[in-house]
Amino acid sequence: MNILFFTHISPFPQNGGEKLRSYYLLKALSELGHRVFAVIRNEEQADLTAYSLENVTYYTHPDEPLTLEERLTGSHYFKKSAHVLQVFKQICGYTRIDIALLDYGYVGHYIDFFTARNIKVILGTHNAQPEISKQLPARNLLMKIRKFQLVSLERLHERSFFKKAAAVLVVSDHDKTYHQQFIARDKVFVIPNFLDEREYISASVRKPRLLVMTANFAVYMNREGLRWFLQEVWDDALAAKYELLLVGRDSEDALKQITGQDNWKNVSATGKVPDVKQYIAMAEGVVIPLLHGSGTRLKCLEAMALNTPIISTSRGVEGVLSNNFIVADTAAEFKEALHNFTGSDQKGDALKEDFMKEYSATVNKKRISDVISYTIH
Repeated sequence: MNILFFTHISPFPQNGGEKLRSYYLLKALSELGHRVFAVIRNEEQADLTAYSLENVTYYTHPDEPLTLEERLTGSHYFKKSAHVLQVFKQICGYTRIDIALLDYGYVGHYIDFFTARNIKVILGTHNAQPEISKQLPARNLLMKIRKFQLVSLERLHERSFFKKAAAVLVVSDHDKTYHQQFIARDKVFVIPNFLDEREYISASVRKPRLLVMTANFAVYMNREGLRWFLQEVWDDALAAKYELLLVGRDSEDALKQITGQDNWKNVSATGKVPDVKQYIAMAEGVVIPLLHGSGTRLKCLEAMALNTPIISTSRGVEGVLSNNFIVADTAAEFKEALHNFTGSDQKGDALKEDFMKEYSATVNKKRISDVISYTIH
């Protein structure tokens, strides 16, 4: 089957949760035997030949900065890129496309391009975005007005376009319930965030007393979670017991902004790295101190896939099916959990078993195949 895959994400290198979602969707389609025409961004100018997938051809579209008018009015939620449309026309001009899979962000306004050509559309979401936007801080009247505008535009886009898709992919049961408020119930399918278990076999040796937090620290929910953890949980006693390593984009900036120092109470940061797996694999535990957000955390799934125990708030493991997390929702509970933590291999092995049942590529390729069959028939 010929599938046109479109995303605003730059999937390569795979150094962020949203990138992993898009990459593994592409890889699953490839391994299911489909011919895929992938229209992606490449903001880091990666050598795409180094990320070749069988039967997948890459086309790139540029990041088009928003104009002042677009920022003020939100018209970009409904504006089609002339460059993207040209790429679509090029592909459809020489190939019969069976399905278009539009992945991530507010891309519903492109659905009409395909339905006008009798091409069925699967729309992929990574979260219930307005539910996240509602959690943004608004400390003054102007911020409150902008927040109201943002949430309203996101909801308007969803309700104007999402129902036009033949099928909609969501990442959790919570997001399914949210989207079924305005989309026919039988059109909404849960394809959780997933990873290829073959890429998560580690020979790394655990480093005693090392804790790791992986994230894109430029994102509000991750930075605020870190701020709470450092200000309310991390203290001299924990610093004497553990080393905490922050891994990911803007981690150095976040640590400096919150503490005023590059290395603070045995906490340090790596900045952006090509691959977080080696850090997770050598840690005794992964901490996920999130207070905001929705969806399923790929940082959580990566730790599960690498047999690494997880200490988290309820929000940090929300939507992930496992009873083997160490969950603490207050600063006092988190402190106690870390003081009692033993780096249990048994706990890590149990998480790996839960991962294989629900979040492995093997399981989710079957789910994706079922959605494709539903869409076509």
